[in-house]
Amino acid sequence: MAILNGLILSGGYSSRMGRDKALLEFHGVPQREYLRRAIAAYCEDVFLSCRQDQEVDGSWNVVTDAFDFRSPLNGIMSALQQYPDRAWLAVAVDMPRVDSQVILQLVEARDSGKIATCFYNPARRMPEPLLTIWEPAALPVLQRYVAAGTIGPQQVLNNEVISMIQPSDAGIFLNVNYPTDWPSL
Repeated sequence: MAILNGLILSGGYSSRMGRDKALLEFHGVPQREYLRRAIAAYCEDVFLSCRQDQEVDGSWNVVTDAFDFRSPLNGIMSALQQYPDRAWLAVAVDMPRVDSQVILQLVEARDSGKIATCFYNPARRMPEPLLTIWEPAALPVLQRYVAAGTIGPQQVLNNEVISMIQPSDAGIFLNVNYPTDWPSL
């Protein structure tokens, strides 16, 4: 089984929010720091996925987008390419209800024989692409999808043989996209 690294997906532009979602404080610290702490106990290293033009302080391991398309898949593929012998627990930075118990549930259910292990999102009735463990074997599969013009991780999970688990609480999938979403938490 490949060593597991954590990847906080924070390469988006946060245009709907109007400010960097990674720096929003839901739990008394910036969300990216909160997620780093939640993931750290279960991963060898934790990385921040970001665009090439993003500035990040020196306390972070960084995976910079290596491909020319906008999608969380860019960060996931960049991590898999940069560290091809590692599996990656990828989580979107704008999911404030993800905590260490959620991470533990996913890690304990990990099936390294599949390209991905993820939660089933009952509200959307499909796999949750932004809280997923991606195995090293996923890279050539993802490359094939991108070459065919598919740049969303959702389509990959919908069409490939993956391991999918039920969440203990469907509320974990809440993501924060607008300023009005933030105070309601």
